[in-house]
Amino acid sequence: MNRFFKPFVGTKYEEGICGKKILVLGASFYCNKNGRNGQRECPFFDECTNTETKDSSKFDAICSEYKGKDMQLSNEPSYAIDERYLAYRNFERFMQQFIDDESEDVWQRMAFTNYLQFFSPTIKTEKSYLSQRDFEAFCETLRELQPNVVISWGMATLEEIREKNSYITDINQLPKTDYYVCHMRNVPGVNHEITLVSSYHPSSVYYWYNDIEKLEDYVKLVLIG
Repeated sequence: MNRFFKPFVGTKYEEGICGKKILVLGASFYCNKNGRNGQRECPFFDECTNTETKDSSKFDAICSEYKGKDMQLSNEPSYAIDERYLAYRNFERFMQQFIDDESEDVWQRMAFTNYLQFFSPTIKTEKSYLSQRDFEAFCETLRELQPNVVISWGMATLEEIREKNSYITDINQLPKTDYYVCHMRNVPGVNHEITLVSSYHPSSVYYWYNDIEKLEDYVKLVLIG
């Protein structure tokens, strides 16, 4: 098992959106408990966010931020959906158009996790933080959730999940979809084609809204045809 973070899975994930099961793939979770002037707010920060060992699992149940709250670091994808930071709200508003009931929580029809499998010490996900373990964890999630569509946020992980991904079958066709859509086949344990949609990160408000019409066109094409 390479995966640390347990994906959030909505109660209607199997029903999906337009009959498609959708996995939303963010970049990383960031810990901001590094403090100022060298005074750590969390005594575990240096080890938990170490970019060499890349392993937060030791602190899963003893994180000082969650102490006494019966919460685990590995469940961060579900906490993120509960808290609905800006990126999650922006994406929620975008996806709401693809379901009939505007009052329904669209996240309950999707699954979510982040690519990086330890807590990042910085807001920006540096390429040096990524490792083969993260890709193997991604594949584990594909096997478990069997999504029809993966919507990937941001540029930080794009090279790893697209250009370096040997399961992508049509990388040379990306220009035909403005570099938004390609497909994965023959992922071990997955017997169907997976459509990969790449978008700007919804927390990058300028890029997200500047290109949202193109994204809408391609998501419509993928979900509705």
